[in-house]
Amino acid sequence: MTAGLHPWNEDRALRLARERARLPHALLLAGPKGLGKTDLAAWLAQLLLCAQPSAAHQPCGRCQGCTLYAAGSHPDLHVVQPEAVYKSSAGLLAQYALRYPPADKGKDSKDSTVIRIDQIRALIEASQTRPQIAARKVLILSPADSLNVNAANSLLKLLEEPPPDSTLLLVADRPTRLPATIRSRCVNVPVRAPERGAALAWLAAQGQAPAQAELLLELAAGAPLAALALADGDFIGCRTRWMDDIEGLLGKGADPVGCAARWKSAGAERGLSWLQGCVGDLIKLGFDPGAPGLFNPDARARLQALQNRLHLNRLFGFLELVATSRNALGGPLDEQLLLEDVLIQWSRLPRT
Repeated sequence: MTAGLHPWNEDRALRLARERARLPHALLLAGPKGLGKTDLAAWLAQLLLCAQPSAAHQPCGRCQGCTLYAAGSHPDLHVVQPEAVYKSSAGLLAQYALRYPPADKGKDSKDSTVIRIDQIRALIEASQTRPQIAARKVLILSPADSLNVNAANSLLKLLEEPPPDSTLLLVADRPTRLPATIRSRCVNVPVRAPERGAALAWLAAQGQAPAQAELLLELAAGAPLAALALADGDFIGCRTRWMDDIEGLLGKGADPVGCAARWKSAGAERGLSWLQGCVGDLIKLGFDPGAPGLFNPDARARLQALQNRLHLNRLFGFLELVATSRNALGGPLDEQLLLEDVLIQWSRLPRT
């Protein structure tokens, strides 16, 4: 097993490693959340900064470049992340991201969930200098799909006129959120979920019981790291409460404001992601009560009871609202108000 990589990414990493001398100036590592894309980018960065890679295309771990990389102080590695991401992460890349904080932040301001233009401008300025130790500079943006509009426009200038001796690695869970002008200037590197058996074996190695691992993997759409995060974050308990809430909002007098507060405390992104999958299940059941591949396979009976009370065509419109609301997270809209709007609209969906 390659150190620092998840087993399902090793083949992809090896292919990139073999081409390291001919890599394009910008790669887009794209795929669903929970597949270890940032870890893949970090491993590739270390390889590119290593002075003596092995014959097996691995970082040596002993040269000055590898030593500085592991210490979080390599001068030729530049990482930009949203403030909320690097402050909540214990990973090595978060140490590098501290070099590029958002500017002009007030004392009472919340940690930014987007990459801002001042961070990209600082990155561009740093990228214009020659590498200090390694043969090239490595620039990582993770997640790149958190760039706000102005930051994305500024990054485009860097992609159009890339500095010499540099490699830009963009990591994106939802690459379609990036402007097409940015995507077209990167070579796409798809990162895919492992085969189900391999994913379950990995989850078992992390201490998950077989039945629990299977359910978590279903809920995480096959992404092992996302499945493990669900276990650590009591997603199963949250999911039960969310299901109770959406049932309660359909004619049982539940309060959308109170429900929204609970969803916000559990994480707006987690709640809306689950709701998006849940509505997808309802649409599937509207066409076929025996539909396979549900996002909530163990809740079929409860979902069917809900579906019987709803217009199928209105579910399609609501699904679009949920997707739009997820994309709005991290923007200027207040999460509580956004969740209230979604849940109020849900309460108005029944036929009667």
